[in-house]
Amino acid sequence: MRNSLQLKLLAAFMLVITVTLGTVLWGISTFFKDQILAGKQHELLKKGLEMASAIQPFQEEAGSFDRLSDYLASADQYLDARIWIIDNSRQIVAISGRHLAGNQPRGPGFGPGGHGPMGGGGMGLSPMGGMRGLLNDLNPVFSGQVVMKTMDHPYYGEKMVVVAVPIKTADGSVSGAVLLNSPVTGINAFMQRIYYYVGAGGLAALLLALLVVNHLTRAIVRPLTAMEQAAGALAKGDYATRVEVKSNDEVGRLGHALNALAQDLANYMAEMEKTEKLRRDFVANVSHELRTPLTIMRGYTEALLDGTAAPSQSTRYLRTMQEETVRLERLVKDLLDLSRLQSETAAWQIEAIPLPAIAESVSHMVKPVAEQKNIALHLEIDNDVPDILGNDDRLAQLLLIFLDNALKHTTSGDQVTVSVAANVNEVILSVTDTGVGIAVEDLPYIWDRFYKADKSHTRTESGAGLGLAIAKQIIDRHRAVAEVASQVGQGTTFTIRFSLTSQT
Repeated sequence: MRNSLQLKLLAAFMLVITVTLGTVLWGISTFFKDQILAGKQHELLKKGLEMASAIQPFQEEAGSFDRLSDYLASADQYLDARIWIIDNSRQIVAISGRHLAGNQPRGPGFGPGGHGPMGGGGMGLSPMGGMRGLLNDLNPVFSGQVVMKTMDHPYYGEKMVVVAVPIKTADGSVSGAVLLNSPVTGINAFMQRIYYYVGAGGLAALLLALLVVNHLTRAIVRPLTAMEQAAGALAKGDYATRVEVKSNDEVGRLGHALNALAQDLANYMAEMEKTEKLRRDFVANVSHELRTPLTIMRGYTEALLDGTAAPSQSTRYLRTMQEETVRLERLVKDLLDLSRLQSETAAWQIEAIPLPAIAESVSHMVKPVAEQKNIALHLEIDNDVPDILGNDDRLAQLLLIFLDNALKHTTSGDQVTVSVAANVNEVILSVTDTGVGIAVEDLPYIWDRFYKADKSHTRTESGAGLGLAIAKQIIDRHRAVAEVASQVGQGTTFTIRFSLTSQT
């Protein structure tokens, strides 16, 4: 499981989703918090400006900030904020909710008897510790500026929003400041509810993402697992295995490629098996074709040497040995010829060939054999047959093979016809006989090496079975198409179509 691709993808996706979702949620919550605090600051600023405008007449009328307690108490409840009034000597002169008489409780920063360490008749801000920092932060207020900040308040001991607004006289000078201190407890409670809902939503989103990512990774890994199994089957020689492809993406194309590879391997192995069978058959056939004449020649030679052959038989033995030698020479020649034709590197001299002239020449060559067997040989040639590109020697050899087969398998009194015709795209060569014909079950194999459809003929008449194999190689090298039509007892027609649009 540790090396599972699905687990790795799942972990990687979930890590990215978790980090991204956490970052987004943190950013959203921070944004909300900042917006709420900013809203609170602007609310206090607006109220502080209103209070500064309302307090300024008090000071001008009384010459001080006395008698503000009742006003500050009502404003405290309205604003939900502690209100400090500070004069221009940095002395706290009033605090909402407190009467600054000598017998009142005093908080941090206030001296005994109502006098702060900074002197004066009011309560002074202590210059020590956090209060000194707060005092320093208020300095811009006495220059006519507004101060807004969120801080851990040194007096109240909690986080508060602090807004300080200058109190200006009629001539524009600063006579003091209004300091509004609002705790962020309510804001924190509100933010905690936001965090709760955001966290619950984030957790639900993570669970949904887990389900989706798990389904996605399974959809990716499942076909890969099937491909792994298919590849293992191919490695073991099972070329029939296939992968079920359900998509057109990269994984689907990989599945199609694997199926194509399996198909190609199956074809290749089938071709290899066929080639191996042909090789075994070839060796067996060559051995058979060589064994018989060699056995005959050895037997006759031994008979002549040891004197067991009568003098009257010597001439017949020698003639038979000569015939077998000729057969061996022809067999070797055919094998070499077939090997050359099958070699792609074998060079041919290609030129424009008049096929009618080839037909006339070869027909004239075999005419004595036809006359000797009392077989009528006819030649039919159309007018204006165009030349074809090819090799004249090989084309003559091709026609000679067909005519030799036709004469061997046609009986006395029958006929053989050679025809050359043409149409717009091709030149057609046909050799037709009225001989014994070829059985339907033999037709698919007549082009194979050493295959003999007619088993009734003698060794000498039937040959070694290489003629049509050589003919097929010549036809293929000329990029022509061969057709065979035959009926037993009625004859056979070989038709070769040479295309005029292709080059040899």
